[in-house]
Amino acid sequence: MRFLRVFIGALLLLILIVFAVANKDAVTVSVEPLPFVIELPLYLLVFAVFFVGLVFGVAIGRLNAWSSSRRRAEAEKQRQARQALQAVKPAPTDSAQLPPPSPIV
Repeated sequence: MRFLRVFIGALLLLILIVFAVANKDAVTVSVEPLPFVIELPLYLLVFAVFFVGLVFGVAIGRLNAWSSSRRRAEAEKQRQARQALQAVKPAPTDSAQLPPPSPIV
């Protein structure tokens, strides 16, 4: 399994290197309302966009996992509370000890 992981990682790294070498031409990136103009190689722009997307994806995934774990913990607390209430049943009353009902006149 480790060999397969290393092999796929090396293959991915090779593909990224080939992409970087083939796309080293400079591109101009401008943010329209602002006066900033950045000129950088295409591969660097693609890698930066990929990295930013990766960071946002991981952050959203972590928030989702955190929210799910909170909901599971709350559901577990509610389940335990229901079980505790069901475990404490009222003591059965002996009908012989109750006084007879009085007649309505």
